[in-house]
Amino acid sequence: MNDGKDLNIDRIPAEKAYVDRSIYRNNISIKDKYSYRLKYKYTDLFITSDRDIFRKLEDPVLSFYSEIEKVIESDPVFGSSLVPVKVQNCYSPIIKKMCHAAKIFEVGPMAAVAGAVCDRIAGDIAAECRFLMIENGGDIFIKSDDGVKAGLYSSSEYFSDRLNIMIDAENIPCGICSSSGKMGHSMSMGNSDLVTIMSDSAVMADAAATAIANFIRKKADIERAMSRFKNKKEIKGMIIIKGDRIGICGAIQLASDKK
Repeated sequence: MNDGKDLNIDRIPAEKAYVDRSIYRNNISIKDKYSYRLKYKYTDLFITSDRDIFRKLEDPVLSFYSEIEKVIESDPVFGSSLVPVKVQNCYSPIIKKMCHAAKIFEVGPMAAVAGAVCDRIAGDIAAECRFLMIENGGDIFIKSDDGVKAGLYSSSEYFSDRLNIMIDAENIPCGICSSSGKMGHSMSMGNSDLVTIMSDSAVMADAAATAIANFIRKKADIERAMSRFKNKKEIKGMIIIKGDRIGICGAIQLASDKK
């Protein structure tokens, strides 16, 4: 049972919100009045909102870890499988969502785990906020009354370190998740510089990004991936970068770097 003794939540003053750890965090160009950093086991979150939700962050994170650790303990294959696994009735709703997304995109359920953490927290908190952004290693849940601009990092030498994307308000709330064969800690069987997917949920976007990144090994695969995946109703927008090529489709649009 998770007692939370290793869980740390820090409030981050607005003026210091973008001076800590990662490429991902440095490239987030959306924020609001309250910001937090939460660390627990394999999770390192940056959260920003228009309401003070400090006291509401701990429970969903501990609950998620308790749920998924019980599943892996009873069925170790769940934690290592690279293909979908059978959904069990005893699984919690968020675990079932991971399995459902994995089945649609033919990946293992843990391919959606980072997005699942975002969605689990959002499920408890989003209704109380007009603006909420949860970032987990580059995988993001966003709720906002207005459109938002976010920055993406690509390892390709042919593109700037930061590509800005604009998400219209009509497509929010949403999940925006990325995968790469060249950077990050998540396993990818492909060789993409960056695959970014927008979906209605971070769980679905995470699974889709993993699947499409696995598919990309050479530049010609961008067009093949677009043709194969663009009609999936779960995908609202897609960006694929490999070398000097970029493919964009759906509700994601590139934006200027101007404020």
